[in-house]
Amino acid sequence: MIKDTDRTYEALKEDIRKHDYNYYVLDEPEISDYEYDQLFNKLFEFEKENPQLITPESPSQRVGIAPLESFKTYIHKKQMLSLANVFSEEDLIDFFTRVDKRLVDIKDYEVFCEPKMDGAAISIIYKNGILETGATRGDGSKGEDVTSNIKTIKSIPQKLLHTTKFKIPSYIEIRGEVYISKDDFINLNKIASEKDQKIFANPRNAAAGSLRQLDPKVTSQRPLSFIAHGIGEMESVKIESLDAFFEMLNEFGLPTNPLNKKVIGIKSCLDYYQDILKKRESISFDIDGVVYKLNNLKHQIKLGEVSRSPRWAIAHKFPAEEATTIIESIDFQVGRTGILTPVARLNPVKVGGVIVSNCTLHNIDEIERLDPRVGDTVIIRRAGDVIPQIIKVVLSKRPNSVIPVEIPTKCPSCNSKVLSENASDWAVINNDGKHVKKYGSEIEAVHYIDGNNEFSLKEIKNKAAFIRCSNELECPEIVRGNIVHFVSRKAFDIEGLGQEIINTFNKAGLLNNVADIYKLKNHKNELMQMEGFGEKSISNLINSIENSRKIDLHKFIYSLGIQEVGEATSYNLAKEFKELETFLKTNFKHLIEIEDIGPKVAANIIKFLESEYSKPLIAQLIKELQIKVFKDVDSSLLTLQGLQIVLTGKLNNFSRDEIKENLISRGAKVLSSVSSKTSFVIAGENAGSKLKKAIELNVKIYDENEYESILKNPSKYT
Repeated sequence: MIKDTDRTYEALKEDIRKHDYNYYVLDEPEISDYEYDQLFNKLFEFEKENPQLITPESPSQRVGIAPLESFKTYIHKKQMLSLANVFSEEDLIDFFTRVDKRLVDIKDYEVFCEPKMDGAAISIIYKNGILETGATRGDGSKGEDVTSNIKTIKSIPQKLLHTTKFKIPSYIEIRGEVYISKDDFINLNKIASEKDQKIFANPRNAAAGSLRQLDPKVTSQRPLSFIAHGIGEMESVKIESLDAFFEMLNEFGLPTNPLNKKVIGIKSCLDYYQDILKKRESISFDIDGVVYKLNNLKHQIKLGEVSRSPRWAIAHKFPAEEATTIIESIDFQVGRTGILTPVARLNPVKVGGVIVSNCTLHNIDEIERLDPRVGDTVIIRRAGDVIPQIIKVVLSKRPNSVIPVEIPTKCPSCNSKVLSENASDWAVINNDGKHVKKYGSEIEAVHYIDGNNEFSLKEIKNKAAFIRCSNELECPEIVRGNIVHFVSRKAFDIEGLGQEIINTFNKAGLLNNVADIYKLKNHKNELMQMEGFGEKSISNLINSIENSRKIDLHKFIYSLGIQEVGEATSYNLAKEFKELETFLKTNFKHLIEIEDIGPKVAANIIKFLESEYSKPLIAQLIKELQIKVFKDVDSSLLTLQGLQIVLTGKLNNFSRDEIKENLISRGAKVLSSVSSKTSFVIAGENAGSKLKKAIELNVKIYDENEYESILKNPSKYT
C-alpha cells in the first residue's frame, strides 16, 4: 500500500523535474528562481525527515539534468558541484559555525568572495596550454561536449599566454560561467523581435541555449562572454589558494571577475555582500547573490563535500527580484497629462524585499505584447529600486475563462471620449529635414508657413502606443495632477498642499485649478469646518501660499506642466525670452531655433499656449503672481560656459537638483544622455548605462568628490 508520504515525495520530485526540463531544455521557465530554490529546500527538508525514502534518482542526488542526445557526452574527471544557498545573516553564521567545527585550531582563515553570476556553467580543459575541450555541467558527472561552440567565444583564449611567473600546466580544467551582458541581451531580443524569432526569457536562458546550438556559426553570432570562477583538475603545477589560482588565470589571459575579494571573518563577508548588493544594478551582467569559498585549497580538501554541494563554499542569495503571482484585476489610471496607463492589481507577493500588489503595464503596446488577463499567473520582476514590471505571462497556467483586456473608449475618471496618441501624428518637413507635429482628426490640423512657402509634410507610419482623455479642462484626475505638479518643490514649492489635501479640497469644490490656490485665503471658514484642519495648520498653509507669489520665470514655466518641458528646458526658455509676455507670444519657428528644443517639444508648447484651457488660466495666474524677469548672469561667473555635462547614479552628499542648478548657473548644459559631444560625466553609486556609454565613447568621468573641485577650479575642466 502506497503511503501519503510516498505520494507527496514522488509528486515533489516530479514537480522539480518538470521545472528542470522547462528551464534547461525548453528555455521556457514557468516559475521564478526564488520559487525554484524554495521548492528544492522543501525537498531537502522532506528527505531530512524521511531519509529512508531517498532514491538515487532524486533531484537532490544530482546536479541539473542529463545532456541532450544530439551532443556527444562528456564525462567530467571531477564532478561539477552546485552550491547550497543561504538567505539570511543567521543562515550564514550557521554555515561558518559548521566550518569552524571542522577546521579545529585554525583561526582567521581566509574567505574568497565573488559575485554569483547568473549564467551557464561550463568546464574548459587546456592541455599544454592549448584549448582542447569545452563541456556543459549536465548532471554534474556527465555533460555535453560543446567544444566547437566554446571556441567561438572570444573571451576564452584558444592558447594560454606564456608568463614568467607561472608555468603552464600540462593539464588544467577551469570552471566558469558563460553569460550575456544586460545590454547585449536587450539588443539580442530586439534583433530577434525584428526578425520575428524567439524572444529569450532572460540572459541565462539565452546563454545556455546558445551553447546548445548544433551549428557553431549560430553560436558565434550570439554575444557570449566567459568568466572563470573555479578549479576542476590540474597537473604538473601546484597552487595553494584560490587567489593565487585566479592570479595565474589572469596571467594566462583568462577573464576573472574584478569584483572578487579576499577577506577574513563573517563581518567582512557581510560587508562584501552589502557592497555588491548596492552595485548590483551597475554591474553589466546578471548576478543573484555572492559566493563565499575558503581560500586555502587544503582547507577545502579537509572539509570535503556532500552529494550535491561542497562544504567549503556557500551562496548568499540576494532578496528575490522575481516572483510569481496572479492578476486580480486590470484597470486604467489617468495621469497628469491625461494619458491612461493600464495597471495590474496583483495578489500581494514579496519581491526584491518589498510587498508588491500593483504593477504598471505602461501602454497599449505592452498590453498587446504580453496579453495579460485577469486570472493569469504572471512572473514579475523588481530590480533594486526599479518599479516592478510583468516580464511574462505563464500561459500553461491560464484559466479557460479569462478574456482579453478591453481598451477603454471612455475616460474612467470623467467618462469623456478617449483619443489615440499615435506616432503617425508626427511628420517630417521635407525642405529642411526638421520635424513638426501635426494634429490628428480630433484636433484641427496645424500648418506652418514661412513667407509664401508652405511646408510639405510626409507622415511617418507607426501604430498607436497611448490613449489619452480628451477632457483637458475638467477631468478630475488631470486637474488634480496639474495642481500636485504646480505646488511641487521644483515649481512653486508650497508646503502643506500634499496630494491628499489637494484631493480633499478638489472634492469640496475649493480647488478646481491651479489659480484657485490663491483664492483659498477667502475660504478660511470652510476650511475650518473640515476634519483635520485647525487654525494653526490653515494659517501655515495660507502663509506658504502667500510666500510663493514671487517666482522665477523658469520655475513658473516648469509649473505649467507642459508635456516634455522639464527643468532644463524651462530654464532655456526663460533665458531665451526673458519675460513671460514674450514667451506667451512665441511661435513654432522661433522655438525650434532654440538650442536643445526639438520639434516635438516646440509643438507641445504651442499646443498648450493656444489651448482654450491654458489662456484664461495663465491670465488668472498673472493677476495673482509677481513673475520675475530673467536676468543674465555676469559672463565672468559663467565658468563652465559651453560644457555639456551628464549626471548619473546615486549622489550621497548632494542632491541631483542642487548639482544641476549649480552647473547650469555657471553656464553648463546638463543633458540626460551621453554622446560624443558630452564634455564629461559626473557619476555616483549604481551608475548604469550612461556610465557604460561614457566609457565606450572615451568621455571623461568624475566622481562626486571631484564635482566640488569642478566648481572651485573650473579651469582644470574646461
